[in-house]
Amino acid sequence: MDFVKNTNKVWLFSHFYVPLQPGVQDSILMEKIKVLIVGAGPAGCTCGLLLKKRNVDCLLIDRAVFPRDKICGGGLTPRSYRLLDRLLPSFHYDYNSVNRLKLLVEGKSVFDLHMDHELRIVKRREFDAQLLEEYQKSGGRFANEALAAIEENDGQIVATMQSGRQVACDYLVGADGANSRVRKHLNPLSDHGFLWMEQYGPKSPDNAIVINVSKTYEQGYYYSFPNESYDVQGFGDGNTTPQRFRQVLDAMGCPNLKPKGAFIPRSCDYPLHDHIILIGDAGGFPNRLTAEGLYYAILTAQNAAEAISSEQSFAKVNGKVFAHKKREVWESRFFYSKTGLALLRLLCNHFPGILKWCYNKATTP
Repeated sequence: MDFVKNTNKVWLFSHFYVPLQPGVQDSILMEKIKVLIVGAGPAGCTCGLLLKKRNVDCLLIDRAVFPRDKICGGGLTPRSYRLLDRLLPSFHYDYNSVNRLKLLVEGKSVFDLHMDHELRIVKRREFDAQLLEEYQKSGGRFANEALAAIEENDGQIVATMQSGRQVACDYLVGADGANSRVRKHLNPLSDHGFLWMEQYGPKSPDNAIVINVSKTYEQGYYYSFPNESYDVQGFGDGNTTPQRFRQVLDAMGCPNLKPKGAFIPRSCDYPLHDHIILIGDAGGFPNRLTAEGLYYAILTAQNAAEAISSEQSFAKVNGKVFAHKKREVWESRFFYSKTGLALLRLLCNHFPGILKWCYNKATTP
């Protein structure tokens, strides 16, 4: 990137300038870029890769050094990996293939599903690092930077990093998770969502996903996802605390290991902006019923790249997703109600075919 310096102005690309305050050293430069993406998880990397394919200039930043851990069971459903394969056909990643799901209600097995299509269980530490590497191999620019502040001046968005680096951009994409600084800029009072906690336990011999639901859980569930090396054992609901997490996992017969926790947003409680776009967890897009976030991370990244490259409104391009999020709120409330759990038991005991159809409908394109 070429810059021309002046004591009063900094010229970028010989067309754009940012006035400097009196007394500021003339060696200070502000970068100008089309798109700045904050957060290098699956949402941010996918968006960056798709923008690169469209020859849109972008910079991806993340405060973390990869590989890094991420709270997530790591399940890619058929519709998730088929979407990913279609968008990024050259991207290859490691995963554990799982074809069995065991559903429990109040700790008792009610349904043992042998799935027609595999679930791919990834280690998020490795999967996210592989995706970032794919982005960089494509020529995408990445920087280990932490966002400190956002300003909007005369249609320009200026992002200031903790290092002091400043970047002016036409579009700012927030892909920085549940504690998104970009979302806080749009709504400082936005809700973090539910706390989910998990630990890495010994690998089970049957290579099956285990889900337990209970009337004592507040719109949440216990889960165990087997990857290639160990089982990710976790729990989350509306009342999760470290003590409650330990009680639930003790009841499920899990060993007492060191847990980690993170919030998963459940609402899109922020004003929409033409040039500041939220995707993935930062936008509150995880499924309200299952808390699964990888599919919507990839889908909203695709929609953001489409909106930016075609200069359309993200609200319009992503309209179906926003509408679906509203329906999921009611679906979640019903499913986890006493009536919903009673109906689940009925289907498991007498109409398992209907339950399998519902599962396939929810997880396949």
